[in-house]
Amino acid sequence: TDPITVEVVAGTSESGDRAQQQAQQRNADLFVTLDLSRRSAVVGQQVLATYTLYSRYPNLELSKVDIPAVAGAWTENVDLGDMRWEDRLATVNGLQYRVAILRKQLLFPQKPGRLTIGPATVECLVNRTFFNRGSRLEATSGTSVLDVAALPSGAPADQSGFAGRLEMDVSVDRTQVKANEAIELTIKFTGSGNLKLLDAPDLDLPQDFEVYDPETTDRITVNAAGMTGGRTFRYLIIPRHEGTYELPAIELSYFDVEKGAYRSLSADPITVEVAPGDGTSEGPSVRRPDQRRLEVLDSDIRYIRTGDLELNPHGDRFLGSAAFWAGIGSPVLVLLAFLAWRRRHQRRSADASGMRRRKAEKVARQRLKEASGALDRNDRSAFYEALHRAMTTYLAGKLDIPEARVERATVQERLGDRPDAAALTDRAMTLIEACELARFAPVEDRPRKELYEQALHLVRDLEETPLA
Repeated sequence: TDPITVEVVAGTSESGDRAQQQAQQRNADLFVTLDLSRRSAVVGQQVLATYTLYSRYPNLELSKVDIPAVAGAWTENVDLGDMRWEDRLATVNGLQYRVAILRKQLLFPQKPGRLTIGPATVECLVNRTFFNRGSRLEATSGTSVLDVAALPSGAPADQSGFAGRLEMDVSVDRTQVKANEAIELTIKFTGSGNLKLLDAPDLDLPQDFEVYDPETTDRITVNAAGMTGGRTFRYLIIPRHEGTYELPAIELSYFDVEKGAYRSLSADPITVEVAPGDGTSEGPSVRRPDQRRLEVLDSDIRYIRTGDLELNPHGDRFLGSAAFWAGIGSPVLVLLAFLAWRRRHQRRSADASGMRRRKAEKVARQRLKEASGALDRNDRSAFYEALHRAMTTYLAGKLDIPEARVERATVQERLGDRPDAAALTDRAMTLIEACELARFAPVEDRPRKELYEQALHLVRDLEETPLA
């Protein structure tokens, strides 16, 4: 048969975009996107990958976020704190979505070629309310491809492999020392890029100098702008003989990604004057004070003490005095008081239910204070969450039931035979249900101030009348 010629051309990152669009089409109400700050880079250049969740569901709980490792790249996660929805709505294809950043990740490719990033997968529970168990959904982003080029040829011999922006500062703590005294040589790098992979430069010192391994100190920040900051190397060097020495210039090259070319850093030589050492040093001498020697002439007369003497009248002694007996009795009284307090504390601690009831009001007041703050800030979501939490934890503690059992039948049963048990139950559950509906619905049917005051009155009424 005749030969067949097949031409293979380089792929593009559009395949990742198409996969991402397909992921969006599978569920228009929930999807994940993966965005790269750039589509091409050189080895060592930092690239920001952002994983974003879009949702049209009013209530969503994340149960799992799976973001795979990137083979062939060093990664650093940006600390975003707890995941939260942004204070904005995004419009995609004419629809509005709530937006949350799942992760921002810095990528530092370590080899040339095509790196595949993603896909990210999330599992979540949507539309779960007090009356509905909700539905479990899964969303997967598309993949993105990063084209990584090797560093250009013609690199200097002192090329460090660093790609980014870099500055260098070299200093010593002193230039005039004696033999066998230490000098601290400091090399400080500042800039942006993968500073954590920056190695300590090799020092070409005179043979009469002894050098120890450097101490490394980092002041590095990782954020959406990239990895920035500084890395400092401190060397301890010791000249062993006197003379005038020159510490050679320290040189280092790196690839400047902004200029697209290699750049050399250099520090001027440093001259050090070393004077003769002191040799052996004498230890400090200890001078003893002069002491008067007492010569014993006979033993029939004791030596007469001179100087200030403290004399007391005969019979005026501490032993047997009121202060003596008070000192003896005080520890006993303190011990008895401690034992009584401990017994009372143990009895109260053993009554776990009673302690929980006693603390219920205090906890409720704290939660209601949070709700009041959210009310003043006009923070709708935080207000209803704090008010709902205040009422459920208060009823659970006051009635000694699990929070999951705070429901109409259980509350009325625990209130017992109180004449107002049915009314209190109705007030409590109506308030909790109003918070539930307001948290998961876009509209409010009752003013927030009114709900807050009802919660205060309910706690007051339950505290005024003891449980049966």
